[in-house]
Amino acid sequence: MANQQKVNLGRLLFKRLRRELQETVNSKEKLADVPTFRYIVSQFREHQVTSQKLCKGQNEVMMVGQTYLCMLESLRKSEELAQRYKTTERSVEESANLVGLRTPTSQSVDNK
Repeated sequence: MANQQKVNLGRLLFKRLRRELQETVNSKEKLADVPTFRYIVSQFREHQVTSQKLCKGQNEVMMVGQTYLCMLESLRKSEELAQRYKTTERSVEESANLVGLRTPTSQSVDNK
């Protein structure tokens, strides 16, 4: 029963990794052609849990997979936030107008 739970967790992790990679890859490119995806697939195949064989560091492998997933999700969310809050540099006059102030003009400086 414990092996089946590990297999299910591994499948879920793999699906989530695949989904995150799919979002980061160019839509014209096949996911199977991406080196990162091929590496992840090879690692999952190499460390798969079966009834005949148990990986020595199964928890370690799951931790590495979860770390990859966290990194991919964080990169995607960071990029979304950067795009959402991307602004252009404002001039001094525009910034002053935002808070209800006016910048001095050259005429008012000359009068003093």
